[in-house]
Parts: sequence; C-alpha cells; structure tokens
Amino acid sequence: MKVVVEFIEAGRYKDRAWEPSFQSGKGSLRSVSPSCAAQLINQAKAKLHINEDGSAAFEH
Repeated sequence: MKVVVEFIEAGRYKDRAWEPSFQSGKGSLRSVSPSCAAQLINQAKAKLHINEDGSAAFEH
C-alpha cells in the first residue's frame, strides 16, 4: 500500500534505500510509502492528498 502526497516544496527525494531518487515539483502528486509520507509531512515538504469525499488517497 502507498499513500498519495502533494509536494509543497520542489526537490529531489528518495522513498526507499533500494529505489532511485526522483525529482518532484511543487504541487505534483506522487504515491510513496507510508513511512516516507510521514517524514515528508513532518518536514513540511508534502501534505497528504485528500479525495473528494475527504478521505486520504491510497494506492494499492
């Protein structure tokens, strides 16, 4: 399971140690692991993407 986040700061990020890093721009959406999402949100670099019904967006 992955969580969809919206980046609020452009930059180069890495989800898992064995995966390549990726470039993300401000306002872009990306699915990341829950632990990566928590770190990004804690560092104010991303926010949780919310569906129209008010629930968190997940990708299976």
